[in-house]
Order: sequence, then C-alpha cells, then structure tokens
Amino acid sequence: MRTVFTAGLLGVTGGVASVGAGMAYLAAGTSIVSIAHSDPWNKTKTYTKYNPKGNPALQDDCTSRIPLRKIRPELRDDEKALTLEFCRGIWSGWGTKFQKRYDAPPGTEQQTWEIADLAVAKYEKGLKFSNHFEVVENQGNEITVRCGGSPLNPGLRNSDGLVLISARINREKEVAEFSLKSALFDSAGTYPEGAVHGIPPKITFLHKWYVRMLVQAGVGKVKA
Repeated sequence: MRTVFTAGLLGVTGGVASVGAGMAYLAAGTSIVSIAHSDPWNKTKTYTKYNPKGNPALQDDCTSRIPLRKIRPELRDDEKALTLEFCRGIWSGWGTKFQKRYDAPPGTEQQTWEIADLAVAKYEKGLKFSNHFEVVENQGNEITVRCGGSPLNPGLRNSDGLVLISARINREKEVAEFSLKSALFDSAGTYPEGAVHGIPPKITFLHKWYVRMLVQAGVGKVKA
C-alpha cells in the first residue's frame, strides 16, 4: 500500500512535485469523516452478509462536491450514469493503475485486469478484477465492491472489506455529490463486545489518503 500511495501521489502532480504537494491537492478536493457504528449502512443486507458477526471495522466516508456546470453535460441529469462513470474513474485512474497485474495466479484468467477494460466496464454484480475486488451489488446510483482478499475465497476472511460508491445530483445547490464509503474488517474472527478494529495506525493513515486518491481519480473522470 505504501508503494501505491507514494506512486499515486506523484501521479497527481505528474511526478514533478513532492508527495507533500500531492497530499495538499487531495486534501483540498476531498473531505473524510469516520462512520459511526449506528450508520444505516451497517444494517443493510449487503453489509451484514459480508460482516455477519458485526465485527469492528475501520470505516470512513470520503466525499467530494463539484458544481454541476463542471460535470460533463451528458451526466448532469442521470445519477446512474454519473455513478458508473465515477466508479470507472476510481478503478481505472492513477489511484489504482499501480496495482495492475504483477502475477495473476491460476484461476483468475476470467477476471478483469487491464486498465483499459476497467475504464469501460459496467460494474455489474459478479465482476471480479485484479484478484482483489468483486462487485457484490449494483443499484444504479450505488455500487458496492468487496475488497480485502481474493475473490477466489468467497467465504469469511481475516482480511475483508467493502467499498460503497455513489453519486447524487443536488439540484437545490447545483452540485454533484460523490461518496466513497469504506469498511475494513476481519469477518472471520471473533471479538468481544465493544472491541475496536485491529488495523495498525500506519495502515489507517495510508488508507485515509488512499481513499482520497481514489475519489479524486473518480471525479476526474466525470468533469467536463
């Protein structure tokens, strides 16, 4: 993750500025807040399916707001199309291109690996890509991707997670609102009541900047 993080930040500025400049750019264009345990997302059918024990998770919501006038005209009136294009930008942009296939293990031949294919995919339920992600739900203006492990392991995992991608059109404020909610957890383990997630502080730090990177890449895909 550290390698992807550093390379992605340099990609933000074309590789000619510092990592600090890349971080400043990301911070200016995104906001991130922690998600409370009481958040409705935690009660959804999809979330409880993949975290059935309700184990503690590192959860946050990274958002960005863009004036509608700066969005591509064909996307300004269609939340489903806007969400899909935002999702395409997330998984085919500079935030993930450094995760491109290094060594595709046996059994992943039918998965999507190429950035060019991810840029045009429909992200329908069942799509598996990069041996790390799987679309587990697509409701049009909300797309949920499972992460944290290989799609080759469909059961509970010690390293598990979900990403909820959405876009909303706010006519009153004339803005498009983009959101990437993420939850990282151990779905296989057993935790005492009141326990907190065991993700190390260093990984938590990198994660929070990585999701900012993904959101900025996604937003870049929908701008006019």
